[in-house]
Amino acid sequence: MIRSSSRILVVVPAYNEEATIASVVQRLREAVPEFDLLVVNDGSSDRTGAILAELGVRTATHPCNIGYGRSIQTAIKYALRYGYRALITHDADGQHRPEVLKGFVEDFRRRECDLLIGSRFVATGRVHGGTLTRRLGMRAFSMLLKMATGRRVYDTSSGLRALSSRACRILAERPFVDFHAEAIAYLTLAGCTVGEYPVTVDERRHGTSMYSALAAVKYPVKNLILIVLAVLDARLHPPDEHDD
Repeated sequence: MIRSSSRILVVVPAYNEEATIASVVQRLREAVPEFDLLVVNDGSSDRTGAILAELGVRTATHPCNIGYGRSIQTAIKYALRYGYRALITHDADGQHRPEVLKGFVEDFRRRECDLLIGSRFVATGRVHGGTLTRRLGMRAFSMLLKMATGRRVYDTSSGLRALSSRACRILAERPFVDFHAEAIAYLTLAGCTVGEYPVTVDERRHGTSMYSALAAVKYPVKNLILIVLAVLDARLHPPDEHDD
């Protein structure tokens, strides 16, 4: 049985990230050696799996690609099984800067959040960068969350997040698709504390973003539906008391 001394687990969901995964793992090991690291290899068809084996990093491997949301679900169940006090999600594409994690975790602890989001936009209070369609979509998600929950979140799609063990328990069995706006809505309505921490991200240089031209049309529609479903789920089926 694995026994962690750090009590914090950094999770990197990865799908076909052979160009960046080694650098991301190495930078995380250098930046936060005191935290445990888990990579969820979501059925990669390139050399991602082989590179992870060479690195000797702890890996949970899906036999086929089942999506980002299921990868986060795997990570959450792993964290709960081994008793971690917090779970940090970190993207595999090289856009996040591991060097911010110590300050990020310190703020997470100080504020006693259930969910802390590494936010690209909270410092300025406005969405910027990316295509016009994506900016409009993210603004719409932020406004919709405000209307549904009373809580304003500027960066609803950030992959850098810290989850408390309470938040992990609440989310563990929920049928979420991508764990972005829908999970934020559900946790907020479940009485969890949600915050944002200002971060800067780098441009993606390798691989393919999940936000393709087609996704630019499908993603906003999908997320609108998912947010509505999460709000209904939270109101009709609130978390059990033992999740507190």
